Amino acid sequence: MKRYTTILLLAVMTTGCGKEEPTPATGYGTLALTAECTNAVAAATRAQAELPAGLIPAANELGLLVESVDPEHEFTQVWPSLDDYDSENDFLWATHYKITLFSGTEYVGAGQSPEGIGQPYFEGSQTTLVSVGRGTTKIRITARLANTAVRIRFTERFRGYFGNGAKFCLKTCAGNEFETGYAPGGTPAEEWHFVRPAEFSITGEATKQNPSATQPAQTVRFAETVNAAPKPCTLYTYTFDVAGAGDTGEVTILLNETPVRTETVDEELNDDAIPDPAN
Repeated sequence: MKRYTTILLLAVMTTGCGKEEPTPATGYGTLALTAECTNAVAAATRAQAELPAGLIPAANELGLLVESVDPEHEFTQVWPSLDDYDSENDFLWATHYKITLFSGTEYVGAGQSPEGIGQPYFEGSQTTLVSVGRGTTKIRITARLANTAVRIRFTERFRGYFGNGAKFCLKTCAGNEFETGYAPGGTPAEEWHFVRPAEFSITGEATKQNPSATQPAQTVRFAETVNAAPKPCTLYTYTFDVAGAGDTGEVTILLNETPVRTETVDEELNDDAIPDPAN
């Protein structure tokens, strides 16, 4: 899915102090910008995935950052959205520019983007020359997901085995923590967490079904899962599944459908169940 919009930027050449303004025929260049947003993302171990349509911003809602890359003509300006750019009054000098589209009303970059559920950050840029007398320069900029998407899923077998609920936490390098999981007998919501493209970890615990009316249910704590170098524009889906049967079943952690670790579900995984050697 792609969402498009087109705006027209006008450029005026600098004439020097005291000189007459150039005539439109020789003094103005134009830049026709077609903006688009795409929901395509890489999926680590799969070729490509797609973000839900509701998470894709409209192209005309993207912010616009125009920066001169010509040291003799310094210029930097931000428009909160493409709709805020006035092609009849917001002129640009005829020179080289880096033009960046971004989601949000302020440019922060992927390294400082907001984190959380439903917080995708889109960005795209291109450097171009706006010159006088060459006619309209047409460019197309595609804004892509610039931060990282993370999903945590639990299969039906996992929820059946751990029928008394699960609590998991996604921790990011920025210091944010996001809880997810499900209540006893419940079904977890489909949540898309968006984080900066930096190290994150997943920790959690799940509680088995009650073995009897007199025995408490066992809570299993899982080893920390760390992604040391996540990539931008990439979806990481961690799925917790149960293989085997009985009290010695195994929990398999899959990353985008590929197993990355297996843990045996036994008493040793539960800190509270490990006998105290002093007793």
